[in-house]
Amino acid sequence: MKRFLIIGLIIVSALTNCDSVAKNLLKVDPFIGETEPPKVIFSNPASGMQNLPTNQSFSIGFSRPMNINSCQLAFTISPSTPGFFSNTAGLILTFTPTSALNAGTYTFNLTKACEDPDGMDIQNPFSASVAVGTSTGSLGSNPTISGMYVYAGTSSACNTSNAALTDFLNGNVQNACMGNPSQNQILINFSRPMNTQTTNSAISISPSVSGSYTWTSNTILTITLDSALNLNQRYTVVVGASATDQNNIAMKQSVQSSFYVGSGNANPGVSSMTVLSGSQAGCQAGIGSATNFLTSTVNNGCVGNPTNNTITFNFTTPMDTQSTQNAVSFSPSIPGSFSWSNGNQTLTLVSDSTLSFGTRYQVGVGTSAQSSSLISMQQAVVGSFVAGALNSAPIVQAVGLASQTGAPGCSTTYPGTGSSTGGDWNLGFCWWDSSLPVLSPSSYKFRGGDDGAATATSCADQTTDDFRLVFNNYMDTGTTASAVSLSRVSGTSTVIRLSTWSWSDCQVSYPFGCRVLDLKFAEIEASCGGNGAFGASGDYNLTKAGLDFTNAYAPIAVDPNSPVYTIEVNSSATDVNGRSLSSPFTFSAVSQ
Repeated sequence: MKRFLIIGLIIVSALTNCDSVAKNLLKVDPFIGETEPPKVIFSNPASGMQNLPTNQSFSIGFSRPMNINSCQLAFTISPSTPGFFSNTAGLILTFTPTSALNAGTYTFNLTKACEDPDGMDIQNPFSASVAVGTSTGSLGSNPTISGMYVYAGTSSACNTSNAALTDFLNGNVQNACMGNPSQNQILINFSRPMNTQTTNSAISISPSVSGSYTWTSNTILTITLDSALNLNQRYTVVVGASATDQNNIAMKQSVQSSFYVGSGNANPGVSSMTVLSGSQAGCQAGIGSATNFLTSTVNNGCVGNPTNNTITFNFTTPMDTQSTQNAVSFSPSIPGSFSWSNGNQTLTLVSDSTLSFGTRYQVGVGTSAQSSSLISMQQAVVGSFVAGALNSAPIVQAVGLASQTGAPGCSTTYPGTGSSTGGDWNLGFCWWDSSLPVLSPSSYKFRGGDDGAATATSCADQTTDDFRLVFNNYMDTGTTASAVSLSRVSGTSTVIRLSTWSWSDCQVSYPFGCRVLDLKFAEIEASCGGNGAFGASGDYNLTKAGLDFTNAYAPIAVDPNSPVYTIEVNSSATDVNGRSLSSPFTFSAVSQ
């Protein structure tokens, strides 16, 4: 019945624009397959219509294109009437009398000899009776409404203009479109030609909506609304009894029905938020890939691709550009420039500079964003991504000595393994790693390499006082080495400098950087220092404990708790992504 009425609405206008109607007809009924027989799905006039004009023509619409010649032979009209045939795209057969009709009842028929191009007969014979001029008896005396229609379907169907005209007078419509795609139409099908003025005045819609009234034929009224309907709203359409036909015969009673807008297709939404992501080397080479962080976890967003990043918002409908840009938020802030594309459905931000490595960015679109039809978003959309990688700020992960070489030793690669009980310069572990508590300085012992003899042996590097630092991240070698210092904090004060350093566990590709730093220090008071100046050839040792600096390195009793040295890495040390040490690192040990 739905298909009959929809096609019937279109065929009536075929008398003035057949080609356009045929195209619409092909589009309206996607449900018909060619494995079933063709059907007659409407006639114009419909059976039972009366008060028809004397120049009335007779049309029959089919469910698919037909062999029109066979259908012309299968057509009869009683009383016999001379006339000629025409057709529209093989879908509509029209018989037009060659002279004015007499008042009275006419019956037109179609036998099963009417067939499609493949020779398949129509499913059932067809017959309809109508009245020309004044009629009496069973054809009735008042105009009626056979159907009220609105576009309905899924959001996708509504947005792609594939929604179906659905009869809400004779059925319950719960999924009417807000728009198809941006507007909706209400169609009313009357049983016979109507007085357009009295009928228009008799129609009301609640809640009130504005729109234009167009009669596509003398029996079909199309109301095109000015804007989209409201989601989750029931609309009631009333045609009052004051509506009259062209003979000024009023409807017997008012007719009303309602439909519910259940498809939120015109409500703006965000279908995706994308950011360029990939390896750091790939991003630096400009080959980051756009990844939707609303549906995927993105912990490797490009810091830059190579010098900036793009964040793209794809909306479900064309948007009002200014309100939408104002509704977009970033935390932390990402300064940049906006641009629109794809008919104002795609918004792209290009950042002014690289993003902060390891930072999670929250990205949102608030409900103040409006579509081009000025419909606000129903709920905010929020997503997030991490720029660079999901790892912590740099820390010192382990500390020990270069001389701690027993398996596993103090590792030259990340991570280092510490001892929960401390140890000396011969320990087969690092002194400490970040999973352990820090013990008292006396728990960690190193041995100065300068024995006070002022000989070449005294100046030769001894690894028992070469400190090793293991970092969790790849570090910037320059800022990190410069941030390290060593001081003697108990016993006789001395002057210490960093003589030389070396890195290991380094990356060979962008962004490079290293994680293990070996440090060689010298004391000016050591015998190689020349008793007042650092040696010209460089002193790579600290003084061995138990020497009296003030008395030509005379031996003294060794204090198991002194002297204490403290190594410090201040927060000017940064990793390769520019992040500072999470907090200054200090560690104390005793020289023995």
